[in-house]
Amino acid sequence: MAPKSDTPHVLPPKNLDPELISDLGPLLSAIDSPLHYGAAYAFLYLFVSLCPRSTPGGLTFTMRSTLPIGAGLGSSASMSVCLASAFGYIGGHIKEATFYRDSKITNDSDECNFIDKWSFMGEKCIHGNPSGIDNAVASHGGAVMFQRRGNSLPSVRTAMRNLPPMNLLLTNTKTPRRTATLVANVSKLVADYPKSTAHILDAMEDIAREAYNLMLRPFLNANGKDELLKLIRINHGLLVSLGVSHPNLERIKLNCDELHVGETKLTGAGGGGCAITLLRDGIKPEVLTELENRLEKLGFESFKATLGGKGVGLLTTNDSALLKNMTVKNFINFKSRDNIEESIGCTYVGDWRYW
Repeated sequence: MAPKSDTPHVLPPKNLDPELISDLGPLLSAIDSPLHYGAAYAFLYLFVSLCPRSTPGGLTFTMRSTLPIGAGLGSSASMSVCLASAFGYIGGHIKEATFYRDSKITNDSDECNFIDKWSFMGEKCIHGNPSGIDNAVASHGGAVMFQRRGNSLPSVRTAMRNLPPMNLLLTNTKTPRRTATLVANVSKLVADYPKSTAHILDAMEDIAREAYNLMLRPFLNANGKDELLKLIRINHGLLVSLGVSHPNLERIKLNCDELHVGETKLTGAGGGGCAITLLRDGIKPEVLTELENRLEKLGFESFKATLGGKGVGLLTTNDSALLKNMTVKNFINFKSRDNIEESIGCTYVGDWRYW
């Protein structure tokens, strides 16, 4: 039974509540792992903020990620969005989701904005000073064009919804990296060679804008897809020139180029982490299998994804067979992300709804 949504959308303040932080401190003091600490901190902060005292007791929350954790793919933002939506729903702040997977959503709903803003608070618990991009995409779906401006001007964030679906291959190098070190190295390069690096950064901005204009087209034809592939290739080359690639990222790109499956670029801060490949249309399954086998032999993990999907969703069902399968024990015992997707994923289960 869905909770009533007669509570107004209580939006968070800009900063975390110091008093609540102090109250949560003793509950978190015994956690040694930074990863576990961040997850527990976000969970407790959002639960206390969004679930009133009248919330029924005896609730069990179980979370699993089908995204690699700590690989720069937004797993923490996805977790924060799940927490904000679950607690917002239980607390009666947001209505039940009603849109189907194939519904076109043209406007941001109050529910999505609520989830976006509260998940940002969860991200603050985990990262301190996040950009807000990852939780925005996970909340609203589609993609986001983000521009950070200097001279104390506010950043510009433009949502892109209902994108044409594009098939991607994400590859995790499992190579750890220190984002702060990579950022510092680029900053030094910019300081040492201001004129040359200014041209590189300007070119990267131009490429981002061209890609943005391409992806806004209601139907991306073959010519548009070819243009996007070229822009990805150029973008990666510019990032390499800034010194943020890594031999493992280049190994991924080399194998993708050899098999002519698409164009590959590094993601996030680079220096390890993940590579993203926009796949060409019409790739033979055996070629993609060959690539995945090669990457696995190199010690990498790859998985398929689609750019332009829906945002946060809610699974509510009256299907007795599905409900019987959706136990905490079964959920914990799923062996892989494929098991999770096949059992309750939106591709296989039609009862998912979106805000």
